Amino acid sequence: MTSKSRDGRTGLAAPGRAAGQTRRGQRPYATGLDGIRAIAVVCVVLYHAGVPGFRGGFVGVDLFFVLSGYLVTTLMQREHDLTGRLDVPAFFRRRATRLLPALGFMLVVVCAATLMLGRDLGAGLRSQLLGAFTFSSNWVQISTGSSYVDRAEPAVLTHLWSLAVEEQFYLLWPAIALLLLGAVGARHRRVGLVLAAALASGALMATTFSSGMDPTRVYVGTDTHGFGLLLGAALALGRPSSDVDPVRRTRPIAPTGLACSAGPIALLTVLTGVAVLTDSSPLTFRGGLFGIDIAAVVLVAVTVRGAGPVARLLGHRALRWWGLRSYALYLWHWPALVIADRTLSAIVGRTASAAIAIGVAVVAAEVSWRIVEQPVRRWGVAGYLASIRVTLLGGPVRVRRRSAGWAAAGSFALVLALAACSVVAAPRESELAVSLAAGEQAIAAAGHSTDPDPSPRTAPAVSHRQSSSVAAPVMNGLPTSSTTTTSTSTSTTTTNSGSTSTTSSTSTSRSPGKPLMTPSLPPSTNPRSPQHTTAAPPPSRAVRRPVTVAVRAPPEVPAITGGDLSAIGDSVMLASAPALLARFPGADLDAVVGRQLWDLGSVIAPKIAEGTLRRDLVVGLGTNGTDSAGHIEAALTQVPASTVVVLVNSYVPDGWQDVANTSLATAAASRPHTCVADWHGAISARPGLLGADGIHPSGPGGELYASVITDALSRCR
Repeated sequence: MTSKSRDGRTGLAAPGRAAGQTRRGQRPYATGLDGIRAIAVVCVVLYHAGVPGFRGGFVGVDLFFVLSGYLVTTLMQREHDLTGRLDVPAFFRRRATRLLPALGFMLVVVCAATLMLGRDLGAGLRSQLLGAFTFSSNWVQISTGSSYVDRAEPAVLTHLWSLAVEEQFYLLWPAIALLLLGAVGARHRRVGLVLAAALASGALMATTFSSGMDPTRVYVGTDTHGFGLLLGAALALGRPSSDVDPVRRTRPIAPTGLACSAGPIALLTVLTGVAVLTDSSPLTFRGGLFGIDIAAVVLVAVTVRGAGPVARLLGHRALRWWGLRSYALYLWHWPALVIADRTLSAIVGRTASAAIAIGVAVVAAEVSWRIVEQPVRRWGVAGYLASIRVTLLGGPVRVRRRSAGWAAAGSFALVLALAACSVVAAPRESELAVSLAAGEQAIAAAGHSTDPDPSPRTAPAVSHRQSSSVAAPVMNGLPTSSTTTTSTSTSTTTTNSGSTSTTSSTSTSRSPGKPLMTPSLPPSTNPRSPQHTTAAPPPSRAVRRPVTVAVRAPPEVPAITGGDLSAIGDSVMLASAPALLARFPGADLDAVVGRQLWDLGSVIAPKIAEGTLRRDLVVGLGTNGTDSAGHIEAALTQVPASTVVVLVNSYVPDGWQDVANTSLATAAASRPHTCVADWHGAISARPGLLGADGIHPSGPGGELYASVITDALSRCR
């Protein structure tokens, strides 16, 4: 018969038992598996916190997948070998007991926090909860277009995609495992079939991924990211004897040369992936993750065998402490990071807010472990509820404990009420999502306009204004007064005793950022030059003469018009697009969410090839990452030397902000007609113009963004 511990999990020791401690009839617990869990959750937490050196920390999720696939399949195989059947309802009850109480506790507290703290934390909460309750978070995210890698405004429950993938595996795998164990007799055939399915999943990820695309679909899809679970299952099915407990051994196995070398190599491979892989690299999705999962299979096999230095290292007490709390820590770390980033990063900086969030998550995980997970595992859900009833209503309980119990119950009831209110009050979309959608609509509307910019792109010819000019009487070869009108300005010139004065007034209804253009004229047309002082002009020139005098003002810089402007940017520019296009009608705006500073060269190149790059270029990148000044300079070498270039620096409470802004300033100093638009300085003085995320501008913030660019363009010309 199978052994059954007090937590109700067949074949597994009660969590919390010290390494090597046993009850009668049980074999020592392979504590190294908790060490694998510890490595996995620490890598994921530090990756999400943006800690340098952990840019590939998302591979920790794959360690969880491999371990889950192995343990679940081994238990199923052992039960089938001993009893000839699988108790699927009991399997589902064990999974629910393990996963749901901690998940429910986290959801209630996080939902209440979104209501109390605001700042758009509850945006899309109902759809997120739908995914959480139905274990379909990954497909909900795919269907709603959510991005796992875009950090502009992440949802508080994005991380539940991995739990959804595991649960979908748990729903489908019992029937498949029963078929394999009952219909496929040879062990190597079972393993071959599962390996073939794993290879198909990995191949689907590799072929579906496309460079430059958002990888969310291939990363969170069950079909494209199920190979880790299947590889773990293949390891379980390949065991020579399922009668051996999957996580215990009667006595340590003497380490062999293979075990001593395979373990360190596998661990080193996993850690290399943590340091090298990125969430946007083709290598990651075209074999990188699959290779990490193979290394994880080796690591699990060595750990279960209990031989070699790696098995001993992973069984260390400190790693085991983190491993036992890995599930709770995974549940809590992401909401804590998102909430801290929205509420604290603008005050203390993103690094400090992330550190605070991790500390809060560790405390919350410990609380969840002690008051929810452990009691439920020990007594079951019914026993846990019965113990609460005894504490509150009767039984041999001390007064102090009963008072504390009522205080805790009252607090939880309040939190539960707040959570319910948050679900009702949650907006469907965040302020940022609305802002970005408005920016996309503004750009699309500008692109479909038949006459996007009625203003001329170059200085107008004299004949352009003749049709709207009225000549005044001429005295001594000069007009006494003349009036030239256009749709945007009025120019009046008065001459007295050979002196000329010119005044201009601009209509208040003129579009912002479209100053009056006063073209300079060649010296030969100057009325005070010698050739114009000896005789009156012929009658045919009398009509043109007022225009000649009216533009005698000192030479001015050509006006800044939308028809002369190309702009390349990220989501900050996209959020400001309505204000930019109001300031520069007809401008060519190319702003995309998630665009990186290192993408500049690849965006400029086709514009140069197609001849669509205009006289002035504005670059608004740096929100999502940095790049070296040399790379920025190299990208700008494609641009004609006469092009005016404005580099908009970034405002983002992140570690790369200062590095990115320094690179932009250095690149601007190395090129003529190039300067920096100090968005960082302008918005730092007026942070209230930012949206809820503290990075993207609100409506008035977009107007400030456009003004900063206008000032910079004027300085660069």
